[in-house]
Amino acid sequence: MGRNKFRDRVVIITGSSRGIGRATAVALAERGATVVLNGRNRERLEGTRKILAEKGCRVAAVAGDVTSPQESRRIIDETVKAYGRIDVLINNAGIIMRGAFEDIRPEVFQQVVQVNLLGSVYPAMAALPFLRETRGSLVFISSIAGLRGFPMASPYSASKMALTALAESLKVELAGSGVHVGVVYVSFTENDPDKKVLSADGSTTPVAPSFQVSQSRTARGIVRSVARRRFRTLLTPLGKLAGLIQWAAPRFGDRLLIFSLRRMNRLYK
Repeated sequence: MGRNKFRDRVVIITGSSRGIGRATAVALAERGATVVLNGRNRERLEGTRKILAEKGCRVAAVAGDVTSPQESRRIIDETVKAYGRIDVLINNAGIIMRGAFEDIRPEVFQQVVQVNLLGSVYPAMAALPFLRETRGSLVFISSIAGLRGFPMASPYSASKMALTALAESLKVELAGSGVHVGVVYVSFTENDPDKKVLSADGSTTPVAPSFQVSQSRTARGIVRSVARRRFRTLLTPLGKLAGLIQWAAPRFGDRLLIFSLRRMNRLYK
C-alpha cells in the first residue's frame, strides 16, 4: 500500500493515546493522513501527539470522553473547525474486563457497555453528517471475542458483539450514500506494559501474558481494511480460524472454550 494512500484525509481515532489506537495512528500518518488523536488522559494523549509530531506527521489531539454525547460532539466539532472535514472515524476506544458473570458488579458491566458500545455510538452519531459529505469511512474495532461469547468476559463479548449489529444496521441504512461502514475483529494483540483490565469488583489488574501479535501488525490490518473499504475483516490466522469455527462448527467451538476454561482454572488454583 502506498505511503500516500491517505494523503489529505482527516482521520479521527478514539482511544489512540496508546495501544492499538496509537499504532493505527502512526500507520495512517505514515501514509499521509492528518490524524486526530483522542483519549481521556490528557498527559498521555499529549505525549503521543509529540511522538508523532517529531516523526513529521500531521497530528492533533482532542481530549474527551466518548461515553458522553456532548463530549463526542465536541471532539467532532473541534476536528471540523480545525480541518474543515472528516474522512474516517475509527471507533477504537474500549476496555477489557475479566471475571465470572455471577461475580460481576452491575456497575462494572455497565461501565464496559458504556465504553465499548456507547463510546462508539456517540462519536458515530456526531460524525455521520460529515462522513456523508466526504463519502468517508465509519469503522468499528471489535474483537474475536465479538464473534462468539468468551467465558470470563461476558460484558466484553456482549459489547463487542453489539458493534457487529450496529455496523450491520448502518451498512443497510447508509447504502447508496457513499459512506463505507466496516467492522474489524482484532485478535490477541500485545498490550502496553502498564495496561490493566477490570476485575469483577471494579478493581484493575495487569493483563496476563498470552499469545499475542504486535500492535503494528494489527494496525496494518486495520489500515488495509479502511483502504479497501471492507465491511468485515478478521485479522490474523487465529481470528480467521475462530470465525470459521463459529460459522461451521459452533458446538466444537463450545468444547474448545470449555476445555480452555477448565485448564485456566487448574492453572490458577
